[in-house]
Amino acid sequence: MNTIRGPFHKQVASDVVRDGLGMELLADGQVVAEVFRCDADHSLIITTFNNHVPLVAIEELIAAARDRLHEFEDGKPLPVYVSPKA
Repeated sequence: MNTIRGPFHKQVASDVVRDGLGMELLADGQVVAEVFRCDADHSLIITTFNNHVPLVAIEELIAAARDRLHEFEDGKPLPVYVSPKA
């Protein structure tokens, strides 16, 4: 695995093959992680492409994805985490 140190920047990318929209995290011009919103099965998945990425960079990526990817194409809201009660 590669250890990625940054600097990082983010971009939104459409993917017609996978039927969705992604928020990509880039370092040195390479995509090192992605949050992908799949409109076909209403999933929201994070992938690090076999990279070690700092937690703070992933947290920022997730926050940006929730802010920029909005709801699924059919209007259904993105899934949210609900903490189980202790």
